[in-house]
Amino acid sequence: MQNFGSNNDLDEKGHVMTDQPKIKVKFEPKPKPSTCPICTVEYYQQFFDIEQRDVYMRIRCSLLSWKPEFYQCVGKNPDLWGPLWISTTIIFILFAGGNLSRFLLEEDKRHFKYEYNYMYVAVLIVYAMAFIIPIILGVIMKYILKSELGVFEIVCMYGYSLSVYMFVLVLCIIPYNEAQWFFLMCGLANSTIFLLVNLWDFMKKNKQTTLIAVPIISFNLALILCFKFYFFRLIYAVDD
Repeated sequence: MQNFGSNNDLDEKGHVMTDQPKIKVKFEPKPKPSTCPICTVEYYQQFFDIEQRDVYMRIRCSLLSWKPEFYQCVGKNPDLWGPLWISTTIIFILFAGGNLSRFLLEEDKRHFKYEYNYMYVAVLIVYAMAFIIPIILGVIMKYILKSELGVFEIVCMYGYSLSVYMFVLVLCIIPYNEAQWFFLMCGLANSTIFLLVNLWDFMKKNKQTTLIAVPIISFNLALILCFKFYFFRLIYAVDD
C-alpha cells in the first residue's frame, strides 16, 4: 500500500496527480496615510455615519432652543447629514413657497409665471448660511480665540439651528404681511437663542468668544430679511 503526500490528489481513474497548479497569493501594499486627511473622502464619512432617529432627536433639541441639551444629543459625534438635509429642504420650501405666495396674489392666474431665480438664490443663501459662514466662525473660534469647540461641531450646530425655518417658511405662504413678520421673528428668536445658549458655556470659559455673538445675530437677522424682501417681496409690495 502506497502512501501519497498530502499535496497529491487522485483523478477520475485513480491515478496520482502530481503536477498541481500552484496558486499565487498577491499581497497588495497598504495605502499610505494621506498627509492631508481633511482632503480625503474617507475623512468626511464619519460625519454621515448617523441614524435617522438621531437626526430627529437633534432637530427636536434645536427647536427647544432655551434648553442647552444639544451637545448631550450630539456627544462626540457631530454630523453633516442633518445640516445638509435641513438646508436642502429649506431651499425647496423657498422655491415652492415663494412661487405659491405669488400665485395666491395673482389676479389673472392664467398668466402666472414661475420665478426660477428663487432656486438659484435660495441655494446660494441657504448653503452659505449652513456651511460657509459657520466654517469661517469655527476657524475663528478654534484657531484665533482658542475655543474648545471644533470647526465641524460649530457647522453641525449651525445647520441644526436652521431647522425651525422648515416650519416658519411654510407658514409664510399665508398672504398676510403681519403674519409673515411674526413667523419670521419667531424663527429668528429660536435660531439665535439656540446658538447662544449652546455656546454660552464655552463663552464663559473664554470671554473673547462672546464677540462671536455679534456676527451670529447679524447673519441671522440678514437671513430673515432675505427671506422676506426677496422670496416674499410681492406680498410686502401689495400691502403697501
